[in-house]
Amino acid sequence: MSESSRLSTSERIEIVKWYAMYQNAGEIARQFQQCYDRTPPTRKNILNLVRKFDETGSVEDESRSGSPRSVSTDENKERVRAAFEESPGTSLRRASLDLNLSKSSLQRMMKKLGLKPYHPQLLHALSDDDLDRRCEFADIFLKLVAEDSSFPDQIVWTDEATFKLNGYVNRHNCVYYATENPHIIITQEINAPGIIVWARIWSGGLIGPFFFRDTVTGRSYLEMLDEEIVPDFEYQMNLGEIFYMHDGAPAHYHESV
Repeated sequence: MSESSRLSTSERIEIVKWYAMYQNAGEIARQFQQCYDRTPPTRKNILNLVRKFDETGSVEDESRSGSPRSVSTDENKERVRAAFEESPGTSLRRASLDLNLSKSSLQRMMKKLGLKPYHPQLLHALSDDDLDRRCEFADIFLKLVAEDSSFPDQIVWTDEATFKLNGYVNRHNCVYYATENPHIIITQEINAPGIIVWARIWSGGLIGPFFFRDTVTGRSYLEMLDEEIVPDFEYQMNLGEIFYMHDGAPAHYHESV
């Protein structure tokens, strides 16, 4: 008799749940010994049990005779549809556990139901008047270009890219299942702690990058302008003829700047 056959149904279910949480057979063995106060199953048996669940949707031993019974019934399809309609961000493994279906069976039914994975779009949050301000800016810009075709050459465009040290949203692992694209959008704060890389571009090319090791403040931004940016500008162009463009980050509009 194999070791896994000596496990009760409730013990097998707990092992599968632990694997969904820890993804580590060694940790599952420790959890088992702590919970049941007896020798845990081997790593091989733990992985075999999890694989059995993924393939069959059950932790019970397979019957030795008879044809396998299909789980792709109308009832199960409706359960799958309702589950993802209620919680579209549920992972396949979690849904497999909750619905007591194997991962492969679940995926087949999801395909028949037209459920596809969609990744959220990551955007900066916009204020209510941003759209009107952008349209106004575009109108002014086009008017200035019409009056002087060399006007774009006088503009220095600047921006920062923030490499966050925490709070990063991994869109690859964040999936929503639906029959149509739900257009999920995740907003994030612009001025989050992290390493910030600043650069500028103009008709003469790209200039930079410059680095901020901490969150950009009015003082640190002004120091960069005085020590790095302005001297570099003076070397390449006439300061009296340029338009310096930066966004609405608080540091850019600090009273010291």
